[in-house]
Amino acid sequence: MTQPNVLEAKNLMRSFGGGTGFFDRNKPVIHAINGVSFEIAEGETLGLVGESGSGKSTIGRAVLQLEKPDSGSVKFRGTELTTLSPPQLKPYRKHMQMIFQDPYSALNPRMKVGNFVAEPLVVHQVESGSALTDRVAELFQTVGLDPSFMSRYPHEFSGGQRQRINIARAIALNPAFIVADEPITALDVSIQAQIVNLFQDLQDQLGLAYLFIAHDLSMVRYLCSRVAVMLRGRIVELAPTEQIFADPRHPYTQSLLAAIPVPDPDRKHRPRIPFNVARNIPPRDAPMIEVSPGHYVLDQEIQ
Repeated sequence: MTQPNVLEAKNLMRSFGGGTGFFDRNKPVIHAINGVSFEIAEGETLGLVGESGSGKSTIGRAVLQLEKPDSGSVKFRGTELTTLSPPQLKPYRKHMQMIFQDPYSALNPRMKVGNFVAEPLVVHQVESGSALTDRVAELFQTVGLDPSFMSRYPHEFSGGQRQRINIARAIALNPAFIVADEPITALDVSIQAQIVNLFQDLQDQLGLAYLFIAHDLSMVRYLCSRVAVMLRGRIVELAPTEQIFADPRHPYTQSLLAAIPVPDPDRKHRPRIPFNVARNIPPRDAPMIEVSPGHYVLDQEIQ
């Protein structure tokens, strides 16, 4: 049985620059998001990959309404979010959370981590008193931390522990959808696998849906059921994960996959497939075409 969509984004646009003021009137317009559409089903993980500056983080912020898109639609369980005012959005904030790339900068260095995790519960008036303390202790245990750590400060933890604290805060309100914006990039390789496994465990326990933004295609292959490939503000290919790896159709996707290191000294590395990103900008009006069931590729002639 097909799960309903928790999130639907349609034709999202977001540009920067091109101001009319005296000091910024000559700044070029940068189309950070250029007609992006996708959906995420309940309990699904969609991976979003692409080079730095391709628009991945801007998409994550736009779907959560942390940054308003210039145009387009974002629906959470059927409700249009782009037309809601901040007070109208507040009830939906509980169901949509974000985990950031740098676990230390996301924490308040002057706040005890227990209070940091408890903050959303207090703001949304979910728990108070001893029930609040018990809930925070439960969250620490859920992410693999000792509840006795609640009285410590961020500088007393390792990078992996800090990210677990951020995850505990993100799941405090029992959200349905989380944007994970490169949540393992700043961590040691040995810790990355632990955090990815934690994401999977939480998805199994809580039924979470993720938009998982990443550079590491190996982790994306392990965690995500579908993958969207970004290039210069556009999704150029979208397909089930194994289909992307087995039959990439867009030249940029082929180039990305060819660049994955082979972790075996006895095997030859894949031949590189050159792709000039600066010269091959996706046309703004090129449509996505379905080349096989569930496999979409941007219909364009690479220039």
